[in-house]
Amino acid sequence: MQTMTTGYLARPAGRLNRASRLLAALEQGLCSGLIVAFSLLLMINVITRYAFNSPLFFAEELAVYILIWMAFLAISLAIHHDQHVRLTMLVGILHTGVQRLCYWLTELLCLAILAVLLWHSIGWIRSPSVAFDIAITLDWPKWHFYLIVPIFCATSIFHILARLPDRSRTVFALASDDEEE
Repeated sequence: MQTMTTGYLARPAGRLNRASRLLAALEQGLCSGLIVAFSLLLMINVITRYAFNSPLFFAEELAVYILIWMAFLAISLAIHHDQHVRLTMLVGILHTGVQRLCYWLTELLCLAILAVLLWHSIGWIRSPSVAFDIAITLDWPKWHFYLIVPIFCATSIFHILARLPDRSRTVFALASDDEEE
């Protein structure tokens, strides 16, 4: 009976991890596409500016939005890979049980912050002030560009929830093995 329960609990976590990996692959692909678009946009702008004396008037504004989207996607990707910056000097000298507690507290705090940010960013995008905000040189509504904030929050929450069960088991199992030696 115990193996069935373990297998049953492992399957959803495995599905979450697979979905998180697929989402991360999509984010990586989008980042790669955006960096190519950014590079091409700037190169074309330089060529049209200096060769034809006719720069793309929208290039700089669009380049800024591309960079913003890349930054948010890259942060979500770093959260998936658990490569974001953290200070571990103090936590590293604590007992394994306290380390586990600190880990859970920081992960729950990150989830709470991301959830609040998600809630407020959706409200912000739906507000009348954003609905009528237009990108000056592109003549497009800005809310399309602002969508990256709730997308980032949702994907980051998903990545954290997907890695939480496995990470808490494996990291602290290694720490307790080190203490026994």
